[in-house]
Parts: sequence; C-alpha cells; structure tokens
Amino acid sequence: MSFLPVMIRERMITPSIKRTLILVMVAGFAVNVLLLTSPLYMLQMYDRVLTSRSIATLAALSVIALFLFIGYGFLEVIRSRLMIDISTEIDERLNEVLFDSVFREALVFQKTGAQSVRDLETLRSVIAGHALISLFDLPWAPFFIALIFVMHPILGGVAFAGAGVTLFLAILSERMTRPKVADTSKLQIRASRFIDSCLRNVDAIHSMGMTPAIRARWLNDYSHSVRLGAETAEQITSFSGSGKALRIILQSTILGTGAWLVLQGGVTPGVMVAASIIFGRAIGPLEHSIAASKGLLSAKLAMQRLDSLLVKHGTVNEQMQLPAPKGELQVEGLYLIPPGSQKPVLQNVSFQLHQGEVLVVVGSSASGKSSLAKALVGLWTPARGIVRIDGASLHQWDPIQLGNHIGFVPQDVELLEGTVKENISRFKDIDADSIVEAANYASCHQMILGLPNGYDFKLGEGGGSLSAGQSQRVALARSFYGNPSLVVLDEPDANLDLEGKSALERAIVSMKQKGVTIVIITHNIRLMRYADKALMLSGGMLSFFGKPVELLQKLKAGSAS
Repeated sequence: MSFLPVMIRERMITPSIKRTLILVMVAGFAVNVLLLTSPLYMLQMYDRVLTSRSIATLAALSVIALFLFIGYGFLEVIRSRLMIDISTEIDERLNEVLFDSVFREALVFQKTGAQSVRDLETLRSVIAGHALISLFDLPWAPFFIALIFVMHPILGGVAFAGAGVTLFLAILSERMTRPKVADTSKLQIRASRFIDSCLRNVDAIHSMGMTPAIRARWLNDYSHSVRLGAETAEQITSFSGSGKALRIILQSTILGTGAWLVLQGGVTPGVMVAASIIFGRAIGPLEHSIAASKGLLSAKLAMQRLDSLLVKHGTVNEQMQLPAPKGELQVEGLYLIPPGSQKPVLQNVSFQLHQGEVLVVVGSSASGKSSLAKALVGLWTPARGIVRIDGASLHQWDPIQLGNHIGFVPQDVELLEGTVKENISRFKDIDADSIVEAANYASCHQMILGLPNGYDFKLGEGGGSLSAGQSQRVALARSFYGNPSLVVLDEPDANLDLEGKSALERAIVSMKQKGVTIVIITHNIRLMRYADKALMLSGGMLSFFGKPVELLQKLKAGSAS
C-alpha cells in the first residue's frame, strides 16, 4: 500500500481493513480458480464426453460444473460485499476529520465549497464498484498465460504476445487520458466554485443586470470542461472498443492456431477451445480496466486532493482543557495578515480589557475593524503578536471548549438551515430555558413568538426566511446562548430598525451587568455611551485607546478643524 498518499494510507489501512482485504484476496484466489470451470468443462466435453459418448460422464461433469459455478457466483457476491464494507469503513474513518478539515481550510484560506465531500463520495463509489476488483484480478493474468503454455508452447506464445499488446493498449490509454481527466476535473471544480460564489450573491447579480456576464463567465469554464470530458470519454471509448475487438481477434487467433495444431496432431479439440476461453479470462481484467480508467483516474485525483487537505488540516493536537474563561482579554503587538494576502491589515495593535468591560471599536472603512474581530475569536491567526483570554493565548485553548464561552455576530449574518431554536442553541442539545434566556437577553423573545410556529419556525431551504433585521436579532441571541464570557459584535446594528437598535442597547446593558466582556465593532458613535473603553483604528494601526469621552472629544476636535 506504499503507493497510497501518506495521510490517506494512515487513515485507510487499519487492521480491520487489512483483514478484510485479506479476505478479498482469498476470495479472489478462489474466484479465479473457479474461472477455470468453464474451460475445463469444455475440455472434458470435447475430449472425453464426445469421444466416449457417455451420458453418465456428461451428467456427472455437468453437476460438478453447476456446483462450481454456484460457488463462483457466491464468492463474487461475497467479494463485492467485502469491498462495500471497506468503502463504508473508509468513509467512517474519513468523514469527521474531513468535515473539520474543510472548515479549517475555509477559515485559513477562505475557500468554500463541498468538493472534498464529493471527492470522498467518488473514492467510496470506486472502491465499492467493480473497477477496483478488476485491478485485483490483474495479477492472475500471468497464471492463466502460464496455464496456456502448459497446454502447448505455441498457444502460450500467441497468448503471451496478445496479452502484451493488450497491456500496451491499457498503458497507452492511461497515459493519454490521465492529463485530460485531470484538466477536466480542475475546470469542473473551478466552475462549481464560481457558481457557488454567484449563488451567495444572487441578489446583487440579478438586481444589477449582471446575469448575462456571469453566465458567460461560468459557461467559459463549464463548456470547456464538458468538451474536454466528452473528448476524454470518446478517447476511452475508442480504447475500450479497440480492446474488445482485440480480445475477440486474439481469441479467434488462438482458436485458429489451436485448430492448426489439432490438424497437426499437437493438441486435442478440447485444448483448442479451453485455451481460447482461458485467454479471454486472462485479458478480461485489462479490458475492464481500460473501460473503467476514467473512474479510476478520477478516484486517484480525488484521493490526492483529500490527502493534500488532510496533510494541512487533518492532524490537530489536543489541548488540555483549561478552566472556563472569565473574559479577561489581552492583545499584545498584534500583526494580522489575511489569508491569501501578504500585506498586514493590522500592525502592532495592543490593548487590554478586564472582565465585564465594554469596548467600542471605531474607524473608517478598511481600517481593520472586522479583521480585529476575527482575530479576537480565533478565526484568523496572528502573523505576529498574541491574543490572550484569561492569560492563555488562543492556540493554548481547545477551540471547541473556548467557542462554548464566546459569542460572535459577524458582519454578514447568515443563519443555518434549521429551526430558530436550533440556530440559537448553536445546534446543540435543545435546552428550552437557555434558549429563551438568550432570546430575552437579545430582546427578541416576543419577535420570535410572532413567527409561525415560534421557536420551531424553520429557516433556509424548504422553510421560511427572516428579514435582515430579524436574522441579526436571532444571531444576537445565538451569541448570548450558554452564558458566554466574551462577546464580539461586528456591526450588530447594521440591519436593525429603531426597535431593534433599542433591543440591542438593552442587551448590551444586560450582558454588561452579568459581567460579560463585550467588544463592539461599529460606526454608530451612539453606542459609546455604554462603553468603558474606546479604540480607534486608522490604516490598520491603533490611533486611540482610552476613555470613550476622550475619543469623542478627539473626534469633535478633528471635525471642527
């Protein structure tokens, strides 16, 4: 199994899978031995039954052959089921770590999409299918060729030459189609990612008449992938058809050679027929491999992509569980570079908040406010500097443990498909009291009760939808769920009406009274009245940190000048 990528090999080749593979190999041995039933039956028919004209011999041989054929079918079913078991176990071993890796990839590199999940489906379907079984049968080809040599060296030589030509055709097919399969896959992934990004911005695209241009851009990649995929399929079909024709020609050649040898007295008619059938069994797996080459190559590419993802994100060191944080926040010399960029958006930012303090962060657009929010909740890793919660740097915390004590409302709020109560409870076990408590803190309990089915109102696909302001208030309740120690709100009033803004202000006061540390990213100077400290960013650098009153005076003096 050394040919498998490193991470895939470590996770796929477990002791139980090894044992199952051994059973597959044993079943494969028995299956390939039983494949000789048909040619040996023919051999006996021609050389014994027809010459002896014995009905008893015919009956006995037929019963034995029937028994062996039934055994062959049973073992084929067993082998197929074992491969399905292997594919299922591999899926079970990869799906959780793959899910986590996809999310880390999205966090670190801002890449979204379910391509890795589709790659796992491709890998599982190929393992569970018949293409891989054909590969397992390939090593038996020399055994069958050797058996034909035993029957007669000339027949063996013809079979050997024919197998060599078929092998050359299979290698040529793989070499010629592999680049096209890879290019087709890349174009399909690119087109899929582009349409995913477009669907997330469908409102803007439709309202501004961008649909024709977007469609043309998508069709450029999609149509190219379709054309390249069709060319690949045509090429594989040509090789597959050539392989089938070659097999028939070669089997007929062996029959003709066998007939010549019969006339020369070198072999019996039974040997002639048996050699032709055995040769068909020898090159059958090669022929099937050519026909299934696209699927096998796609599975290989999928496995390489999965391995690359798991190498980057599949190994996570377990951190020791720390005591529940109180909300002490400390930022030291923070430099932050967004994923995929080389230019820092934050430079040498330092400040400290004590438990229960409220910080308002202001600044012009692109000053780094939202980037700071992402750094505080651990979405982006500092290039330099450190973010501490209760004295421990973020990388010392277990992300799941820390996340249970953090509330976050991102700038672009998007609730998940599910009920309102599931979204507020963060899709954990439903605790009705905690859900209502969080909704009350966010002052949206009455609003939710006004929805059809209240907290059981379904959101997303197949359900209803909320207005932007309602979504923001539900997201605010979600951030308060579970009594967090630190809450980071990025433009929490961006979509709120007057009632929603009043509810937000009441929520800030309530959470502050509970001793929750709150960071508010905002353009609304009005929220400073609830703040203990204020921070201003300018060009990614800290231009002020202190009392809100002093910042207001500074801003007033700046506007007056």
